Parts: sequence; C-alpha cells; structure tokens
Amino acid sequence: MKTELVKSIRQDIFCDSRVIAEKFGKQHQNVLKRLDKLMINLADLDGQKEPTKSAISTEVFKEKSHFYRGQNFRYFEMNRQAFSLFVMGFTGKKALEWKRKFNDAFYQMEKVLLQQSNLEWKGTREQGKQIRIELTDEIKTFIEYAVAQGSENASKYYLLITKMQYKALGLIEKNEKVSKDFRNTLDSMDLNHLLAAENVARKALIDGIGGNLHYKDIFQLAKNKVIQLADIMVISPKQLTI
Repeated sequence: MKTELVKSIRQDIFCDSRVIAEKFGKQHQNVLKRLDKLMINLADLDGQKEPTKSAISTEVFKEKSHFYRGQNFRYFEMNRQAFSLFVMGFTGKKALEWKRKFNDAFYQMEKVLLQQSNLEWKGTREQGKQIRIELTDEIKTFIEYAVAQGSENASKYYLLITKMQYKALGLIEKNEKVSKDFRNTLDSMDLNHLLAAENVARKALIDGIGGNLHYKDIFQLAKNKVIQLADIMVISPKQLTI
C-alpha cells in the first residue's frame, strides 16, 4: 500500500515522523532523538520550560503515541513549517528529492482544502456525485450487455471509461494512476468539464445499446463523443490508446 506523505486533520495538514524516517532512510528512534533536541532548542528560544509544548511562531509539533503489542510508541506530527525546519539539516540528493516530494504533497493538500471551502466548488461536487452515480449505473448496464455479447473482461469498463474521460480532458497523462480522492483535487472548471463529459458518455452508452451496436463499437462511440466535447470546450484532447 502506498504511504501518504501528508494528511489533513480538521483542516490542518501534518506529516508523520514515522513516514519521514521511512522516506529519508533513517531509524525512527534517531529521528525522535533529533526531534527531542530540536524541541529543547525551540523551547529555549521561546523561553519555555516545557520543550514538548514548544510551537514557536507557526511551527507546530504534536507529540503522539501509538499502542502496539502492549507498548506505547512515540511519534510526532508536524505542519509544513515544522517539517521544513526539522529536515533542514538533511543533506544529499536523495534527501533533496524527498524534501521536494513532501513540500509538493503539502501544497497539493492545501489546494484541495482551499477548493473544498469554496461554495461554488461544493455545489459542483455535489452535482457531480449524482451524475457519476447515473453514469456508473449505465456502465453496469453496458457491462451486462457486453457480457451477453461474449466479452470476458467487461468489468474493466468501469476503469476504462473513467480513465478515457480523464485523458480526453487532459486531466491525467496516458498511463497515470489516480487516487480514490482524485475528483476532489479538481478545480471548479475541471469538475464542470468532467460532468459534461460524463453526461455525454452516458448518453452514448444508452444510444449504442438502444441501436444494438457491438459493445466495442459502443465504447468507441462514447470515446469519440467525449473527445469531440473536449475539442468544443477548447481543450486539446489527448491521443487515446485504450
């Protein structure tokens, strides 16, 4: 399973010292020692007597514990500023690569949270959930139709149709994998484009089944309709190879 670099907790974004240790190739106990030392230094700068409560300026470190096999194990959660402060001393090409990846992850999560606080985005997302359900229902009917025509891998059309739309709209690269939360990362314009594409794809499936076309021709019809829509919306459609 892929480890997420950052997570959101009640609109705050944190990374985990255990994940930092894993990605930077360090023992977690050594990471904790460095954090303890940093906390003492920060507390001293802040004039505090309790190092573990230090949160100078906007740097936030939160000490947590995880119960495992009868023992409590310490770890820290830290926000972007605290993370940047802590990994400042990590050097080398690999460390630089992971610093960039973590900062990108913080940026992407901040973007998602900002979008989700936007009322227009929320309205579009709610509308999109219903349209997606309607498309999924129609894909289910299409799969049953394809199976009846002899398709042995018809269940793959859930993913094929979804990724076909994403690629046509330029939302992903040719073979790019997407997370379960992918739709929540789209802005209002991309969401609206996707909703329009899903409506077009759904209608193409209905028309193709109604016209008794071969299931492969129906998929091609849906694909062509989505590409045409993308072109109308002044988006350069990707070259699809599905």
